[in-house]
Amino acid sequence: MPGQILVVDDQLLCRMILRAGLGSACYDTILASTATEGLALACEHLPDLILLDYNLPDGDGMDVCAKLRANPKTRNIPIILVSADQSRATRLRALEIGADDFLCKPIDEAHLLSRIRVLLRHSAIEREYQAHGTSGLRMGLAEAGTDFAGPTRVTLVCTQAETHAQNPVASVDASLYDMRLALPDLLGAAAQARKPDLLILSPGCMDQNGVNVIADLRARHATRQLPIAAVLPRETPTACAMLLDLGADDVLRLPLDVAEFRLRIAAMLRRKKRHDALRRALGTELDMALRDSMTGLFNRRHAMAHLSALLGEARGGAGFSILLIDMDNFKRVNDSFGHVAGDDVLIEAAARMASVTRPQDVLARFGGEEFLLVLPEADMVQAILRAEAIRRQIEDRPFQVKTGEVTLPVTASIGVAVHLGESQDPALPLPEQIREIIDRADQAMRMAKATGRNRVSTMDDAEV
Repeated sequence: MPGQILVVDDQLLCRMILRAGLGSACYDTILASTATEGLALACEHLPDLILLDYNLPDGDGMDVCAKLRANPKTRNIPIILVSADQSRATRLRALEIGADDFLCKPIDEAHLLSRIRVLLRHSAIEREYQAHGTSGLRMGLAEAGTDFAGPTRVTLVCTQAETHAQNPVASVDASLYDMRLALPDLLGAAAQARKPDLLILSPGCMDQNGVNVIADLRARHATRQLPIAAVLPRETPTACAMLLDLGADDVLRLPLDVAEFRLRIAAMLRRKKRHDALRRALGTELDMALRDSMTGLFNRRHAMAHLSALLGEARGGAGFSILLIDMDNFKRVNDSFGHVAGDDVLIEAAARMASVTRPQDVLARFGGEEFLLVLPEADMVQAILRAEAIRRQIEDRPFQVKTGEVTLPVTASIGVAVHLGESQDPALPLPEQIREIIDRADQAMRMAKATGRNRVSTMDDAEV
C-alpha cells in the first residue's frame, strides 16, 4: 500500500503542485484547504504524514500542529510545516511545538521527497512493531515507559585529530554533544558501558570519510538504529537530499543555529525513545508468549522448540540430558487446601528449581505439576547430580501456603534421560526423536514414583 499524505494548504495551486509531485513518487494524497478540514481528515484517515501550511484561512498551522500533537490518535504522525515566512522565530516555534521539520516556500521538491522518505521510514518502523504486538502495543500503550535508563548521550563523530584537540570542534558548539569520538573508535566501541543515543557527524568526519560513512553506519548492528545528524560546510556541493536517502535523519549546513539544532536533536531523541519503548514492549510480549503465566518459567512450547534445536546440534556429536520432574501426591494438596494453595506450591517449587540451574539450562513448566529441565552438554553423571540437587531443594524445607498459613512437606520424583548425540538413530524424524527422549525420561520418572517417590531414576532403573 503506498504511503498516504495529507496536504493542508489554502492555495489551490500549491495543493495541485504538491499532489502532482507526490503522485509521481507513488504517494496517495488527501487534500484540505482549511485548518478545520485538515484536523478532521487527519483524525479520520490517520495518514502516514502531514504536509501543513503555516497560513490557513481559519487559523495558523502552528495551532493545527499543536492540536495534532495533543490528540493521542494523531500525536505520532510526522508533520512537515511549510511557510513563505523564512524568519528564524517562525522556524524555531514550529520545531518547538512538535513539527518534525520546517521547510520554506518555494519548496525544493527533491529535498522535500527526501525528508518525507526519512519520516516515513520511522513511521514504518513503528507500525511494524505495533503490527507484531498485542492490541495494547498497537494502541501505543507501551509509550508510558519511554524514558532512557540514564541521561542521553549525544556523540560527536569527528576526525582522529579533532578528538585529541584541546579545544572543541570549532564548527560544532560543545553544548550540543556529550563526548567526541573518532569514527574507528565508534565502530570498535562494543565494549562501552553506555552506547551513544545519537550521532552527530562533524564536517571534518564527512570530508575525511565521504558520504558513504552514513550508509556504513546504517549497515552495522551497533549503529543501525541510532539517529544520525550530519553537519556539512556551507560551500560543500554535497546535496542534503542524498545524505537523507543514504540514512541520515537530519542534515544541516554551517554555520549552525545552536537553538535550532538543539530542537532537532531533541526531536530525534524523542523518536528514538518511542522506538526503543516499542521494541522493548514487543520483546516483553514475545518473551511472555514463551512463559508460563503462573510460575514465570518457560512453557512447554518453548521447551519443545529448544529440544528441537538441541537435537539438530546433537547431530554434530554434542549430547544433552533432560529431567522430567513431577511433584509427588500433588492432588492431595489441591483436594485438601484448594487450588490456590496448589498454585503457591508450584510457584515456590519453580523458584527452588531455578535456584540450582545453570544459565544455559532451560527449565519449563511442562504441564500441571510436571516440569522439564534441559541440560545442554550434560552426561548421565552430571544430570543425576543436578537432579539430586533439585530433589533436595524441594524436600529440604516445608512449603508455606498462604491460604490458612500452613506449611506442607512436598517432594518430587525425577526421571533422567540422556541423548548421546551421534550415537542416537539419526534416521528418526525430529518429532519422533523428541518424543523418544521425553518418553524415556517419563518412564524413568514413573519408576521413581513406583519405587517410593522422592527419588531420582534413570532408564537403567526402569529397565531393571
